[in-house]
Amino acid sequence: MNANTTETDIETQPPWDLIALLVLAFIVLGWMALAVSYNPSRGAQHTFESLHSVVLHQYQTLPWRSFLTEMHSRHGPAFYALVSALGLSLEGMRAAGLVMHLTSTLLLLQIALRLGTDWQKAALLASAFFASPFQFGPALWGHPEALAMLLLMLGLVVPRLTRGLSRHAPVVLLPLTVTVEPSGAAAVAASCLDDWRRRRWLALLPKAGVALLALLTIHLTWREMPAPGLSGTLPLPQARAFLIALALLVLGLQAGDRINRRVRPAVLLHRFLLLWPGGVVLYALSPALVGGGFVFSRLDRIEGALLAVHLASPALIALVLAWSWNALRSDRLASAQILICAAALACAGQGSLYLKDVDFFFWPLLLMRLLRWGARRPALRESLLQAAILWTGIALTLATLSYPTL
Repeated sequence: MNANTTETDIETQPPWDLIALLVLAFIVLGWMALAVSYNPSRGAQHTFESLHSVVLHQYQTLPWRSFLTEMHSRHGPAFYALVSALGLSLEGMRAAGLVMHLTSTLLLLQIALRLGTDWQKAALLASAFFASPFQFGPALWGHPEALAMLLLMLGLVVPRLTRGLSRHAPVVLLPLTVTVEPSGAAAVAASCLDDWRRRRWLALLPKAGVALLALLTIHLTWREMPAPGLSGTLPLPQARAFLIALALLVLGLQAGDRINRRVRPAVLLHRFLLLWPGGVVLYALSPALVGGGFVFSRLDRIEGALLAVHLASPALIALVLAWSWNALRSDRLASAQILICAAALACAGQGSLYLKDVDFFFWPLLLMRLLRWGARRPALRESLLQAAILWTGIALTLATLSYPTL
């Protein structure tokens, strides 16, 4: 009996030697990409050279208070403070971003294994995250998002990986995300919704309170978000960015859900015809995006020369929402999390919406779903893994084609 049990346990254990080789491959690929200055997301190098390196120099040369009031960045000061405290050069700043990205990848791999995922699929999930051009590129070029993503990953998975005092890690780690990337408050709010569903008030209240305090501090210091050098007014919600971000997040997170395959064509058409006119109206009331917009901006430019109102982009959005309607209604809490993140993107973009901004929220939302359902609903867990791999496959394809509106 004991012998059989031991044999079964050995068979169910993942092959740690192969996983170690995978991790080594991540390290080698990352180091090689760093050495050759690989730039998978096009704008990553330009943003590093024109913005983040300049802001770091400001941090190192200006008094603290002057830095906070003069830094021309929509990011918080925490990343620059950390890099400066470590005494890192610009190359060291890039290396630190790569280490943070690798750590986030290993956390995702470990939590996937803990949830009962086959090691091959867990490795594919980790590889999809590691290779995502909108995660790998910013990490290679020393962007603050690498630290923000690491804090989100740590805040979400540490309680599942450890015991004791570390179970309260989200109360500290998740709100810290706001000091790196203020729009990350949306992911914190999405996590608070999970706490609200489980009636975990001792986790929800401190987490929400610290995040709000951090946002208030940034707002009072800069008088606005982003910093004064970028805009003269507070950002207003952009309906067009909201609709596009909503459709992309819904499509990415619901693409593998089996419930969507049961929609009858007549029902799908009926929902589409109800949603499309509303999308056209909201789209028409919102100005065109200054930057980004994915394929929607391309369609808008084509239609702009032919029609007085845009129809194709709202049609795509309506089709995605109609196709995912059952899944969205089946769990309204999960849908509310998507709505919060889409709203944050509509407010934080300053008239632009790039796929990398959507990608920043895609992975935490995916991880929240895995943590919530991964162990109890294997079919949904598999669909989420497939969705993540497909999401990165599309992103890599677009980045390889050097899509100009990424």
